[in-house]
Amino acid sequence: MTPPLLRVDNLHVQFSTRDGIVRAVNGMTFDLNEGETIAILGESGSGKSVTAQAIMGILDPEVASIPSGSITFRGEELVGLSERKHRKLRGTDIAMIFQDALSALNPVICVGDQVAEMFRVHAGASRKSAKQQAIEVMGHVGIPAAAQRYGDYPHQFSGGMRQRIMIAMMIALKPAVLIADEPTTALDVTVQAQIMDLLKELQRETGTGLILITHDLGVVASVAERIVVMYSGRVMEQGDVDAMYAHPANPYTIGLL
Repeated sequence: MTPPLLRVDNLHVQFSTRDGIVRAVNGMTFDLNEGETIAILGESGSGKSVTAQAIMGILDPEVASIPSGSITFRGEELVGLSERKHRKLRGTDIAMIFQDALSALNPVICVGDQVAEMFRVHAGASRKSAKQQAIEVMGHVGIPAAAQRYGDYPHQFSGGMRQRIMIAMMIALKPAVLIADEPTTALDVTVQAQIMDLLKELQRETGTGLILITHDLGVVASVAERIVVMYSGRVMEQGDVDAMYAHPANPYTIGLL
């Protein structure tokens, strides 16, 4: 059998606080294959985003640690990887669309330069080439008149357009794994559908494995093949989306539905 693209095995993440150790993730386990969409479902505080941050290697080392467990990407162990090696993976192989695009984008740098930076820093493109590629990818994600809007700033875009800019940045280098953390939060239903259609289209084109972090059961039903249900840092249940929606086995999953 072909090994999974990404494997998370018995992952534990904890935080040191003034009140003691907080165990945010306790034994998270799942596999992600090429072209597959997995949804991590659960209420706020269940450990979904912390799991994503652990995969990305962006946990704050001052307070966070991974006492046990494994994260492997194409067979390479990511737990304990140096920051330099993590930085090489981020954006090129594993990318993340953050929950709040306005906070994630730099407010004093035009959006085009922020997209172009992915090509300059990670692909070594010249400034001219990076700008051209940035305009192309901005157009690809549905930014109207991308060349004219290259020099605009985040506050000049609507919420849906800012989310598209974030997606443009994260897909610029065609990562193998894309983590989307609540990508449709605070967007109206029509824009939500457009964003999810865009992600699925990009996935079909590139074979990217998608991890969708959400609490939106409707979005999950329309895009995911498998679900991992989390509660209080633990996996309550996981399996095929249709089977779990039809016959949930865990009382927490039943409660969510």
